[in-house]
Amino acid sequence: MKVDRDAFVARYGGVYEHSPWVAERAWDGGIAEAGDLAPVFRRIVDRAGHEAQLALLRAHPDLAGRLAVGGLTAESAAEQAGAGLDQCTEAEFAEFSALNARYVEKFGFPFIVAVRGLDRAAILEAFRKRVEGTPEEEFRTALAQVHRIAALRISEKNVHPEVPRTPVERDDLLRLIGTALARNGASAACATAVAEMTLVAEGDGAHSHGVFRIPGYIAAMKAGAIDGHAAPRFISRQGAVLRYDAMRCAAPYAYDVTLPELARLTQELGVGVLSLANVAHFQAMWPETEWLAEQGLVGFACTANLPYLAPAGGTRPVFGTNPLAFAVPGNPPVAIDMASSTMARGDIMLAAREGRSVADGVGLGPDGLPTSDPAEILKGAQLPFGGHKGSAIALMVELLAGLCGGPYSDVAEDTSKVGLPVGAVFVMALSPEALGGEGALAEAQAFVERLRKVPGVRLPGARRHINRRKPGPLMVENRILAEVRALAGLD
Repeated sequence: MKVDRDAFVARYGGVYEHSPWVAERAWDGGIAEAGDLAPVFRRIVDRAGHEAQLALLRAHPDLAGRLAVGGLTAESAAEQAGAGLDQCTEAEFAEFSALNARYVEKFGFPFIVAVRGLDRAAILEAFRKRVEGTPEEEFRTALAQVHRIAALRISEKNVHPEVPRTPVERDDLLRLIGTALARNGASAACATAVAEMTLVAEGDGAHSHGVFRIPGYIAAMKAGAIDGHAAPRFISRQGAVLRYDAMRCAAPYAYDVTLPELARLTQELGVGVLSLANVAHFQAMWPETEWLAEQGLVGFACTANLPYLAPAGGTRPVFGTNPLAFAVPGNPPVAIDMASSTMARGDIMLAAREGRSVADGVGLGPDGLPTSDPAEILKGAQLPFGGHKGSAIALMVELLAGLCGGPYSDVAEDTSKVGLPVGAVFVMALSPEALGGEGALAEAQAFVERLRKVPGVRLPGARRHINRRKPGPLMVENRILAEVRALAGLD
């Protein structure tokens, strides 16, 4: 839905306390409502100069000091009440009042902290520490807290309505997916492998790689891009390199055949590489590397796909989104899975399907201009994350996959018309003991545990592993579930 300047400012003018000028400057600078507003607003404040920043700090209320007499915005009132600051004891209120007076006298603006998730005791402790800081340090800290408060408020305003979902027991969903695949051209081995991988992705909360993909798999089989009855064919072994031709079978089934061979070779030599050509890779990258991690091996994998990604500085798609994955054994393993693009294509497809916009910087329309409309990005070009850095990683992936049999993305063809590439995958496995001796893996895992304990740090894959441990049925989007049921002949 299009909004005008007044509506935009009315919606976002209060995220910085009593400072609508931030939203006004953002709009006047060309921001789209669907974009990632928080960093844009932050840049505006950071570039506004010291006097404007000081005025912004002074616009904030005293903590627990103005609840009784008014002066709070609705946002601040709700936030302070949520932290229990409206329920201070007489002793706590007295301490807050004394700290407020001392703080303002020393720094010239009120104490500011993002109270979300904190209680009165934690806020008081932060207050006691920060009042002892230097003016320069505290100015930076207070401004950082202001930005955090604004980002939280923006996030609340931009929550999209929940997509309707239906609970489905895991075994029932596995049978449904397997039936849909088998009914439309997949062998029992292929249907089982794809259904199991899809179930894991859905359970992990990676919906863009879950049940959402099944209609695409089936369309690709009907178009001949996937051979549902093919099996990988061994080509050769040269040193530590295994070469297979997947014969256009789906990647989950290809991995059922080839990864055990790769693991055996790696355990023998300390290193192994799988060059897997002619495979229909339509899944996430983490399943292959996490499987290797479960065997006690370090895994790395990458693949190219259809031309979706414009190189840094370009406007025409040349690279694939070119995902890569890396995993190290652990409980749970460290599991990195990322596209070279700013946003995974499956997530853009879901956004388009659900009528949501995406953030700025995700892609370009067919005219080569930036857009937050996912449907236009799907017709235009995605952008690499980190500009030239993401573009360089996409190039690396392109070359590794190309050396395994290609095709390179700029000449790849979408014969299925569902965005499913048939190309090559590079998979490397390493023995931790061969790399660093008997204690190498234990030291790596100890480092990871120390990292997990750092406040605010979330390791790659952690959210998926948390979701994976949740019992009970899976919540599947109604529209996708209906499609799969129809493909299984149940509607």
